[in-house]
Amino acid sequence: MTDFDARWLGEPSLKFGDGEAKDPRAGLLKHGPWTPGEESSHNDIYVGFIGTSHSISAVKRLFTEMETVIPRDEEEPQRHKPPFPALGTDSAFRASFTMLDRWTWEMPPSDVELVTDEPTTDKSVETLLDLMEIYIKDLAGDDPPPNVIVISLPEEIEEACTPPDKSKPKMKAGDTDFHDRIKTFGLEYDVPTQLIRPSSLRFDADEGQEKAEVAWNLAVAMLYKSREGHPWKLGHLENDTCYAGISFYRVRHGNQNQTRASLAQVFLGTGESFVLRGGQAVRDESTGNNHLTEDSAEEIVGQILDQYKRKRRGAEPSRFVLHKTSRFLPGEREGFKRGAGDIDKLDFVTVRDGDPVRLYSSGNYPPLRGTVVTPKGENKHFLYTQGYTPAIQTYPGPRIPAPITVELDPEVCHSSYEEICEEILSFTKLDWNTSDFAKKKPVTIRVAQAVGAILAEADKRGITVKPQYYYYM
Repeated sequence: MTDFDARWLGEPSLKFGDGEAKDPRAGLLKHGPWTPGEESSHNDIYVGFIGTSHSISAVKRLFTEMETVIPRDEEEPQRHKPPFPALGTDSAFRASFTMLDRWTWEMPPSDVELVTDEPTTDKSVETLLDLMEIYIKDLAGDDPPPNVIVISLPEEIEEACTPPDKSKPKMKAGDTDFHDRIKTFGLEYDVPTQLIRPSSLRFDADEGQEKAEVAWNLAVAMLYKSREGHPWKLGHLENDTCYAGISFYRVRHGNQNQTRASLAQVFLGTGESFVLRGGQAVRDESTGNNHLTEDSAEEIVGQILDQYKRKRRGAEPSRFVLHKTSRFLPGEREGFKRGAGDIDKLDFVTVRDGDPVRLYSSGNYPPLRGTVVTPKGENKHFLYTQGYTPAIQTYPGPRIPAPITVELDPEVCHSSYEEICEEILSFTKLDWNTSDFAKKKPVTIRVAQAVGAILAEADKRGITVKPQYYYYM
């Protein structure tokens, strides 16, 4: 590529309790979390625990330490890695953990032996999941129940459930993944869950596992899962615009080689998000891409807009933005347009990764995050969602960043590519499973892909899907 335009879009802001900031951690420290309404009250997070006596004690020690400031390992921590500020009544998080004995379920040694004595890892996982369902159902049935159930398993159980040929823990039984199944229990018994693996509690500087970093990420996730608002929201999204990402997943029942389904991860300008399950998808064997039929495309957009109107008291959006990882086929496009009805501002956008395009800077750092490169005469744009970040005065990544590709549909695109790319850049900062500055992919795509495996497991078990994202993260 020799002939192109390049421009920097700047860094999107985030909205917190009483102000805006570009850095999630700096914003939380200065302004506190964002909550709906005018008041920002203190949030008591009721925490339940499942594990052995040893593994639960390790997590509770960490949660207790999180009531005080947790310093960084470095003498002079980088700007984007401040110490953990402490939970409590005077905390920047405006939150505390409440841990009652009745919300603690310790696995007796006999239950641990049931899992570890099974002859195969598949059997160990199956036995463990049977026990977990009993434990989660019991804690969820308390009055009141905990807001979040933390599941912390000891190393001996993780090892018994991991095939010996795996270099890293991977707890699966056939096509059932332990993590995905746990999330379906949360859907079924109406309580979000938080898994904490043994490695997360081994604070080793050589492995890059700092206690302050773990505390930051846990606090953000637990705050969101407690259902009391969000740690932050995007600062400048239009309230009358509906944003959605379409992804696909392979079902785990019936003809698994041919049947795929679609899902949508939907975001509103108010900060709310929800998950919807769509209809059957078809696979293009020549490209390997998944697509929707015209009827399925119309149906899923209808679901999205119905949910939007429920959230907005019957109001229709004036603009509808749809992200997808593959190009829009003619039938698919027509179905999406029909589903959108009378909405006249439509933006259909392909967002994908992996194109062999790089931009090299003349200095020691990679290109600025927010740089967009457009080849002359083309309708696609290469957006650097990772790179040197002026807001934190560094590049926080481990390797040379590559851009994502943003391609505007040639027939359905109301907005300019600058506006589309600015919104995508904003959505890289909306993952409440971490306190990192940003991720590479926007959550409209990244989260939809991650949720698919959980929906596949819910499909297989006949479990009703709930729209709230906190059940899936």
